[in-house]
Amino acid sequence: MKEFATLDKAIELAQQGYAVYPLIENTKKPPKGVAGYQAATSDQNTIFAWFKKHPTYNLGLRLDLSDLLVVDIDMHDPTKNGRTSLAQLFKQGQTLPNDTYIECTANGGVHYFLKYAGAKVRKIDVWPGIDLLSDFTVIAPSEINGKQYKPLDSRTLADIKPAPQWLVDKLAGQKVNWTSEHAYTTRQKKYTGHLLDEMVTGTTQGNRNAWLTKIAGRMFGVGADPKTVYNMLSVINDSFVDPALPSKEVNVIFQSILKRESKGVH
Repeated sequence: MKEFATLDKAIELAQQGYAVYPLIENTKKPPKGVAGYQAATSDQNTIFAWFKKHPTYNLGLRLDLSDLLVVDIDMHDPTKNGRTSLAQLFKQGQTLPNDTYIECTANGGVHYFLKYAGAKVRKIDVWPGIDLLSDFTVIAPSEINGKQYKPLDSRTLADIKPAPQWLVDKLAGQKVNWTSEHAYTTRQKKYTGHLLDEMVTGTTQGNRNAWLTKIAGRMFGVGADPKTVYNMLSVINDSFVDPALPSKEVNVIFQSILKRESKGVH
């Protein structure tokens, strides 16, 4: 990636009215002092200050302020192949517009960008290997492990098409009527239910390490497999910790709790 390519792109997006923010080089994590996507801005002076000092930073795009949705097709796990899930949806007539803005991600996945004015969502594995994001995303020309996010066919954000109605309906159908559910959850909620509620509530800077340590211990406490605990910690950190901890710190927390659990200490 050429020097200042990210700055050039960030300024270009800001001029088009999009809010962007920096991510540490080779990661999806915001730098210290930047509150993740909540710090995203289209102010060119702020953007210049971020990337002039760190030209190799990656670039994040805030989606909700621009009514955008990203359909993230991942292939991290052989049992959750997003391309297979997408093909199955296509067979059912649930297609995505091929002429919208699409990026190839650093890990071999695909991001479909769509116009979507619904409530902010970040839903993981809606179908195996397919996430739906309308809060924030990494965007080109970001780079992970030497592999770059790249637009397909030199398309731009001006090419973004509306989300198809079946997808809008899918998102709308996942809303919960909290009022009608309140009596049931109050009466039936068990330990695991409280744990899930606490995970989604998340935490902020100043309490992140202790909070994630507690969450990891509780997941082990309800009998979760170590691999499940590790994967969930990563998802919780990325989605509900503001700002997210570096992945190496999450790994240290996991290894610490795993070592404690292997000794039979609860």
